Amino acid sequence: MASRLRAKLNAMGASAPRAESRPARPSGVAVYTDRRDADPRLFELDGEGLRRIGWNGRVLDARRILFLDTETTGLSGGAGTVAFLVGLGFLEGDTFVVEQYLMRDYADEPELLARVAERMRGFDAVCTFNGRNFDLPLLQARFTMCRMRGDWIELPQLDLLYPSRRTWKLRIGSCRLSRVEEFILGQPRAGDLPGGEVPQRYFDYLKSGDMALLADIVAHNRQDVATLGVLLAHLCALYAHPEREARRPDLFSMGKALERQGELGPARELYRVAAIPAPAGSLRAIPENALAAEAAWRMYLLARKSGDRETMREQLERMANRRQCRDKIYVELSKLYEHRYRNPRRALRYADLAARYVDPAEREDLAHRRERLRGKVEREREIKHGLF
Repeated sequence: MASRLRAKLNAMGASAPRAESRPARPSGVAVYTDRRDADPRLFELDGEGLRRIGWNGRVLDARRILFLDTETTGLSGGAGTVAFLVGLGFLEGDTFVVEQYLMRDYADEPELLARVAERMRGFDAVCTFNGRNFDLPLLQARFTMCRMRGDWIELPQLDLLYPSRRTWKLRIGSCRLSRVEEFILGQPRAGDLPGGEVPQRYFDYLKSGDMALLADIVAHNRQDVATLGVLLAHLCALYAHPEREARRPDLFSMGKALERQGELGPARELYRVAAIPAPAGSLRAIPENALAAEAAWRMYLLARKSGDRETMREQLERMANRRQCRDKIYVELSKLYEHRYRNPRRALRYADLAARYVDPAEREDLAHRRERLRGKVEREREIKHGLF
């Protein structure tokens, strides 16, 4: 009886599917190194340009900047997300070096983090693209999870995503790094692996052990890190001399950026150039003239903020002559002549003009203004003719 049962169990075991064995892989972190000529502008970063793009620290030498980008097992962060590839860039002589650390398995994470910490110790700042919200918090969390919190190096950050958005979103829309490369730096990528496919590609590698699956990820990360150096040099040079920019959307956007930083003089000059109407008849005339009108309006707001009534008047009347923002400027001219110049007759003239263009939601307020101004004009007439 026992022998028959043993034989039956042995037969069942032979027919049952065996658990798939995990592929054998080399252990330890794989290190990749790439060297290329550095952008020469990196060696002469302008201090004012750096400040304008977000650097608030002391004078910064590009040789003391570590450029960093990660590839991760998830795109939204979270406790289970791991940076399986970390790319670091730095200057070495006239060369831009990209050094990448790839963990072949999860057990390699402490070694990867230790290599990152060791490299970070030699720099004064870290430069990223969205690293403030993603790469650096993720790495810091992984140091904590691996009980290496004391090894984490807290470096001052320069995140290039924010100045890129402020400068080019109006012109190119989405400011993903690949779009900035193509439309701003003139370096479109060919055959690049989309970032959204990176996690699944790594999971496929973990199942198969095929290192060839990671080649595209390593190339993608290497290009991201190399681009950070070029982008920093480009942004810094651009903000050192923003008046040299010829594209109206970028002039306007940089004007807004400088205005937010309190640099009203340079901002006003960029708005002034951006406010010049585009030549009639070109395909870009309509959208560019709408932008020119907005730049002119911001010049007026700057004058109003400073209380300079003559500049306010000159700017509004210049806009009127150019037929810019007619729905707003006639109302503002009416207010200006009523309250600053005490000239109700001129104020009424502009209020009447405003009635042709004003938004329906503002017609009631404008009607009250016109009625009040008519009363003031009538009283002035009566006083002039001695009717009181």
